[in-house]
Amino acid sequence: MIDFFFDIDGTILPFGRPVPRSAVQAIREARAAGNKVFLATGRSEVEVQESIMSIGFDGGVYSAGADIVADGKHIFRKAMTDDEKSFLLSYCRRRGFHVLVQTAEGTYVSQESFDFWRSAMLRYVGTEVELSSIIISDSIPADSPVIKLLYVTDHADQEAIRKDLAGNFSVVGNTEGLPQDMMGEIVMAGITKATGIDCITAHYGDDPMRIAAFGDGANDIEMIERAALGIAMGNASADLKAVADWIAPSVDDDGLKAGIEYVRRLLEPGFSSGSR
Repeated sequence: MIDFFFDIDGTILPFGRPVPRSAVQAIREARAAGNKVFLATGRSEVEVQESIMSIGFDGGVYSAGADIVADGKHIFRKAMTDDEKSFLLSYCRRRGFHVLVQTAEGTYVSQESFDFWRSAMLRYVGTEVELSSIIISDSIPADSPVIKLLYVTDHADQEAIRKDLAGNFSVVGNTEGLPQDMMGEIVMAGITKATGIDCITAHYGDDPMRIAAFGDGANDIEMIERAALGIAMGNASADLKAVADWIAPSVDDDGLKAGIEYVRRLLEPGFSSGSR
C-alpha cells in the first residue's frame, strides 16, 4: 500500500482551468487499488472546492501542515496565539502589506486587499484562484484561530521578511503564480507539509518508505524531500525540481497521471499502466 500526497494548485489543478480528467481517473484508480490518497495543500480545508473534494480522498494536510485531517476528523491543528497573531498583523501593517488571514472557518480579507490580490492574479496569471471561503471583512473575530497568513504587495524582499520573522514564523514563496517578490505565506515555525505527512503516517502506522508526494512550488520542498518518492510537476519551480526524485510532465500535459503511474510501477506489486 502506498500513501499518496498531492498538492492542489499547479499539481492537481491547473491555474484557471478544471482538473484534468486524466488526473481524476488516476487518483481514483490508485485509491481503488487499496492505496491511500491525501491532499497536501496550503489551502485550509474549507478553501478546497467541491470539484476537488469530490475526487475522493482519505484526508489531508491543510494550511501547509498546520491542520491535519484523517479518518474524517482533525488529528492536529496548530494555531497562532493572540500575541503571535497581533505581532504578525502589526508587522504587515507597518510594511504596508495586503493580507489574507486563514482561519478554520474561512479566509478573512479586506475589500481593498481582495481587490489588490485579484488584480495581481489577473495581471500575472490571467485568472483568479477559486477559493470557496473568502470572507470580506476589515476585522477578524477575536475567537477565530489564525492558522496562516498570506501577504501581497507590489514588491518586498522575501529574505528580509524571513529574517525579521525568524524564530516564531516561517516564510515561503507563494504558490499561486505571482512573482515571488509580490506574495508569500507565513506559517508557524516548524510547520511544513512534511510534518503533516509525518502526522498522518504516524496516525495510521504506515511505512514511511511507501510515501509518494507530488508538488510544484516552494511550500512543497520539505514534503518532496521527506517522501520516499518525491515527484515534481513539469511546471514546478527549479528549486523543487532540484530535490525531486522524478520530474513528471506538466499539469496541463497529463503530468499527474504520468507521475502516479510511475510511482505505482515502482511501489505497487503487479501494477502495469497498460493492464487496465
